[in-house]
Amino acid sequence: MCLPLIARVVAVREDHAEVQLLEGEIVRASLAICPDVAVGQHVLVDRGLVMEVIAVDQVETMLAFYAELTDLWAEEDARSA
Repeated sequence: MCLPLIARVVAVREDHAEVQLLEGEIVRASLAICPDVAVGQHVLVDRGLVMEVIAVDQVETMLAFYAELTDLWAEEDARSA
């Protein structure tokens, strides 16, 4: 399963944004699909592209969902080992 990553925009340049992933890593993502982002916003990043701005009222819900998925995958990996 492939899920887009949740990231926070830390800088906006001409054609790309620097975004901080949940683990803290800062990466570069193209703004070709979603050019209207601002520093501080949370976005979905997939394959090096900012795909969508996450609505402020949905950020916490999405973060909780991703944390739950991570826990479920860890449990599944532990059972498979």
